[in-house]
Amino acid sequence: MIDAIHFYRTYDLEDVKKFYGDVLDLKLYKDQGKCLIYDMKGHGKIGFCTHHPKVMPNSSCITFVYERKIEVERMYEHLKTRAKEISQPKMNDAFKIYHFFCKDPSGHTLEFQTFLN
Repeated sequence: MIDAIHFYRTYDLEDVKKFYGDVLDLKLYKDQGKCLIYDMKGHGKIGFCTHHPKVMPNSSCITFVYERKIEVERMYEHLKTRAKEISQPKMNDAFKIYHFFCKDPSGHTLEFQTFLN
């Protein structure tokens, strides 16, 4: 694992840009159109998305980011009989990621992914 991203739902990405970019002076790591990810200066990343029905109504998702696709596949194999509501790993062309979701024992949404670019 190389990093972690905590995702939160938003209805206005422009407000997110103004506050997290301008007011808090966080560096934009990735703009994925419907999702903005900010670098928290060596303390992981924070993302804000206007989509993502899997995280509603709790509106959060803990994402574990790996360097390579094979690492995501290994984590899937490790979790497929241990996690709840696990999805098959798949490519997401819109966000240029390879990922899967599951639930932890408390029902929190977890995502395991790698960026493809």
